[in-house]
Amino acid sequence: MSTVVVLLVAVALIVFVLYWSSRYGVRGRGAGTSLRRGQGAHTTSTGRPKISYATRDEAAASARLLTTRDGEPMSAYQCGTCAKWHVGH
Repeated sequence: MSTVVVLLVAVALIVFVLYWSSRYGVRGRGAGTSLRRGQGAHTTSTGRPKISYATRDEAAASARLLTTRDGEPMSAYQCGTCAKWHVGH
């Protein structure tokens, strides 16, 4: 009997954590922003909206500036969701 209760409590806890993490995510991320990162995500890892560029040249110039400033290689890519250009690692 006690094994069943422990199992039910464990399952309820797991369901609650999954619900909470999909709703609120990490600190600094607003409700409703996706925790699933991928090409279609339009938020950064901190939950801020990605900067969109109209042309590849604008995005490439920004990528060069960020590479020089931060020392990490950045590149421009065209988004498969919005067809605009973004800068990423």
